[in-house]
Amino acid sequence: MQKKLIALAVAALTSGAAFAQTNVTIYGNVDMGVMFRSGNNGAVAAGQSQYDLQSGASMSHIGFKGVEDLGNGLKALFDLQYRISPDTSTGLSTAGHQYVGLTGGFGTAVAGYLDGIRYGIYGKYSPFGNYSIASLTSMTTQYDRAANALAYISPSFSGFTVILATATNTQGAEGTLNGVHTPAKTGGGNTGDDRLLSANLIYAKGPLSIDLDYETTRAVGYDNDRLYVATAGASYDFGVVKVSGLYDVIKGDVNSFIGGNTTFAAAAFGLAANQKYDRRNWFIGATVPLGKFSVMGMFGQVKDKTLSDADAWKIGVGARYALSKRTELYADYAHIKNDTFGRYTVGNNIGDSIGVNGLAMGIKHSF
Repeated sequence: MQKKLIALAVAALTSGAAFAQTNVTIYGNVDMGVMFRSGNNGAVAAGQSQYDLQSGASMSHIGFKGVEDLGNGLKALFDLQYRISPDTSTGLSTAGHQYVGLTGGFGTAVAGYLDGIRYGIYGKYSPFGNYSIASLTSMTTQYDRAANALAYISPSFSGFTVILATATNTQGAEGTLNGVHTPAKTGGGNTGDDRLLSANLIYAKGPLSIDLDYETTRAVGYDNDRLYVATAGASYDFGVVKVSGLYDVIKGDVNSFIGGNTTFAAAAFGLAANQKYDRRNWFIGATVPLGKFSVMGMFGQVKDKTLSDADAWKIGVGARYALSKRTELYADYAHIKNDTFGRYTVGNNIGDSIGVNGLAMGIKHSF
């Protein structure tokens, strides 16, 4: 099974806005733009191109959230979010995060289909967030959310916050993943479940923000099928410019990557027998506010220490113009340089196999 490391959190819960409402609140984001992509290096087909209309800089979604005061400082809260596809009119096509929980002086505890800590860290420190073609996130291996998840968010102490999370099976109902492993095992139960444990330490005070995250995931009942990840992100806002960066280390057992198909990996990339997974991701970025305008840039790399000639680097540049507090125009450009066996493409997390050059321009409105 191809593992994509995640951890869990509900970042919105750490802001006071999440608790300000006593009734159900409807919120959302609609993003529509024109995207153009072309392919020309590495394992990406040369001479191919595509343009389309889609959400180009942020996820289009609608959500319903609310808080009930239970007395004595205790509150119940929920948030049900759904992704939408305004370009194809497919409606509420995919669930976003879905959770219910309690909050009070002890902190916040939630359960459901939760956003990933690591995914959130990428979005937090990338100048482009997670959905722009100029973000590095689409080149990394991770889930944006996990099923069957629990998370605890501590109160803030002198700028420090701790998040602890787990998932009993990150990819659907418990007991449903055995068939994706080779060989599948008889006996049923929880064999094959993708279990996750994670811990995140956050420091945020004034212009400085730091995140340290560690997580591990394994398939129940299978040996040599565990992944580990350590992620560090930081930013500092100087006023005239905000600089940020992130560094990732991902290591895993021999069966924890490329669907466990090490035979294919060895044949295609010269992998040694029983060689384990080892990858590093990093990026640096900057955002410069210029009144209603802002410009940003990012440079990052995926360094694959497991596969031969499969590294890639990416550069992204972009601009935003605020028409109001809720509506803005955007334009982003990205270019990826793949090694010979690099398969990384420019896209909005849609799994396209064309672009290593991309341009997206459009409008987004939040409500």
